[in-house]
Amino acid sequence: ALKTSIDDDDDDKKCKGNDLGWVACEDPDLTKCTNSSGPSPKAANQHNDDADGIHLPAGQHLLIDIKDVDSSFLNSEERVATAMIELINESKLTLLSYHCHSLVPIGVSCAGVLLESHVAFHTWPLEGVITMDLFTCGGGLLIPVLPSIQRLFGVPRTPQLGEELEDIPEPSLQWAHKWRGWREGFGPESEDEIDGDDSALGHSYNDLDRYVLTKLNHDIKTPLVSTSTEYQTVDVYELLHPKERDMQSYKKSLSGDNSYEAQHPELFGPNRLLMLDGVIQSTLFGDASYHESIVHPAMFTHSNPKRVAIVGGGEGATLREVLKHETVERAVMIEIDESVVELAREYLPEWSDCSDIDASSEWCFDDERAEAKFEDAMTYFVDTFYNNNSARYQREDEYDIIIMDALDPNDGVDFATYLYTSDSYIQSLYKGLTQSGILVVQVGEIPRNRAPPDELGTFANRALMIKKLEEVGFKSIHIYAEAHSGFLAPWSTLVAFKDYETRADWYRNEAEMEIQVQKRIKRSKSGNPLLRYFDGPTMMGYQIPPKAFERNYCLRQDTPEDCSLQNELYTKHRQIISVTDLEVRNSTAGEHAGRGVFARKDIPAESFIALDDDARSFHVLPSTWAVIETMSEEVDGLDGVEMFIDGYGYNSVLLGKLHYAVDSGIMIFSNHGCNGTYNLGVAESCKATEMNINIHQIPPLVARESAYNPLVARHLRKRMSGIGGHECAMRDIKAGEEILVNYLYYEVNPEEWKADIMDIRGQCLGEHVGDITKYESGTERE
Repeated sequence: ALKTSIDDDDDDKKCKGNDLGWVACEDPDLTKCTNSSGPSPKAANQHNDDADGIHLPAGQHLLIDIKDVDSSFLNSEERVATAMIELINESKLTLLSYHCHSLVPIGVSCAGVLLESHVAFHTWPLEGVITMDLFTCGGGLLIPVLPSIQRLFGVPRTPQLGEELEDIPEPSLQWAHKWRGWREGFGPESEDEIDGDDSALGHSYNDLDRYVLTKLNHDIKTPLVSTSTEYQTVDVYELLHPKERDMQSYKKSLSGDNSYEAQHPELFGPNRLLMLDGVIQSTLFGDASYHESIVHPAMFTHSNPKRVAIVGGGEGATLREVLKHETVERAVMIEIDESVVELAREYLPEWSDCSDIDASSEWCFDDERAEAKFEDAMTYFVDTFYNNNSARYQREDEYDIIIMDALDPNDGVDFATYLYTSDSYIQSLYKGLTQSGILVVQVGEIPRNRAPPDELGTFANRALMIKKLEEVGFKSIHIYAEAHSGFLAPWSTLVAFKDYETRADWYRNEAEMEIQVQKRIKRSKSGNPLLRYFDGPTMMGYQIPPKAFERNYCLRQDTPEDCSLQNELYTKHRQIISVTDLEVRNSTAGEHAGRGVFARKDIPAESFIALDDDARSFHVLPSTWAVIETMSEEVDGLDGVEMFIDGYGYNSVLLGKLHYAVDSGIMIFSNHGCNGTYNLGVAESCKATEMNINIHQIPPLVARESAYNPLVARHLRKRMSGIGGHECAMRDIKAGEEILVNYLYYEVNPEEWKADIMDIRGQCLGEHVGDITKYESGTERE
């Protein structure tokens, strides 16, 4: 066995430095050791430097597995020991002693004692495998030594008799890096005290550690760039995980033959991850789904987006998606860190590639419609729009769309808090939009199932921003999620409309959205679709917020009334009265009331009535109603269709503009119970009648006082069908008794509120009859 110890011949030299800042100290009293010649403490990350009295009970652990290594190398005690010593020297570490031992019948184990801690490995020559771990309590980063490990220990196999050199697989390396021990509470209390050090000494566990560095099962894990800019750290990693792609198919895709893999290499290659300050920002596999999801829903909802602003998005992919729209005349990206743009161009070229967009450029930033402002976005918006009389403000500078693709709301930095909660900034965003403008904000992962409400948890910034968006004047706020963005949880996006009527275009149906895509997306040079993920059916999914946001909304400290009603619907047992227990005959509600619905048997209080029919109501969407109104004036006979929908349907503007829901069963003939005589409805509405209601004060539901309500957004179709309010028998209804409803409950159009109430009041007083009676008697047509 080889065993040796390294001694310092110079007894007078107790401390020595090296060009990476490592401190080799042989004095047992470590408090006397200082760094002699390394770079600054920030660059050197010197945990062993006692000048500041810093000795943390912490370190770094590098774990390495290499396979397909030459067996003779792995079985040579001398060769592996030599490789270990060379590695220590190249890594600027300090070897105190080591011990290597040849095993029987085969293999070698080695352990080296370092001033900084230890290195150890074991070999399996027959299998061509070596496993190694390197631990240091110093601050010098260990990941940069990986190329040396690969070169010194990844010795290729020598071809055996009958083997060709090209058939010998290259040694492959898997590795993991872990931060060990404790830092918090043992070192400086703040980053200011460590001169801004963002490395081991002041390290905080993040996405880069959690999902990349600590994993040992990637077939490929290559750091393409790890650097620091003026504002942040930037890491780009190339990863191939065996559960996502396999090495054999990847290698085949590089062969250049006629195989499917070689013809479609993009389907088999490794992923790429961009991380800023250790937080995942974007991935190659999730590029299309994330960036298309944050851009196109709002872009297609706006009728004619010409000017678009992007906050952040330095990798260029958000800009790329904006430039795919024919209507766009100016796309302004405000990014504080110009270095991110340049690094992304070099290491993530696909993100800013506009070469396939007709009449665009190879690099998206060279498109004549694109403009990059390398400055603080908050300062830009506040200085330009907060005071509309500022020197920078011009009305023509207002944007149709503003997309905030910046920090996550739960990032633990002060700037993230300002970005999501600053009053002046949020007001500036509002003022920076045109009257029909739309704000888009990526707001992080969706709430976990057992998470507290946002305002009490780690997403307090998200909750506060939504509140401030409502306060500043946005009329409608929606949240949707995309689960294929390449992140480790479904990612959510918020859209806020300045004009309530914008909802009508947000809630377009699938076919209408597909037509918009065809009309407004530029053609590609290749003939391939420019949109790889977004389409009409995808947009339909975005119209419904995730259940997690409804739950989070209902967990608020002051439980919204809608939530209490929703819980009661699912927790309180109610009898459901079938339509076969009802009949239609002449109404007793008045001389000109027409038909009415009557109970054929006794109905207990709180029973649901004809619920199945309510669920089968048919809907006339805003765009459809607009066509019917136009056509009824031009085509004979269509006025009856218009009258049927308007007379028997429940009108609403829940979808932004006027639309209708019409019962498909006999409940369509339910009449209004004048003077509070109705017996079907909801308890809290029992005090409101056409006579006592204040026609000058629109109720909250009608007035749309809450711009953000994910519960209503999730159950919108149910609300439109007439079962969203949970109407039930308000008292026992006897057999033969007419079922009467409160029409006031269905008046949810603020523009027609007063006129509709006066019409119902007039019918109850016998001053006139309803539209259906007029039409059927011929009065309306005359």
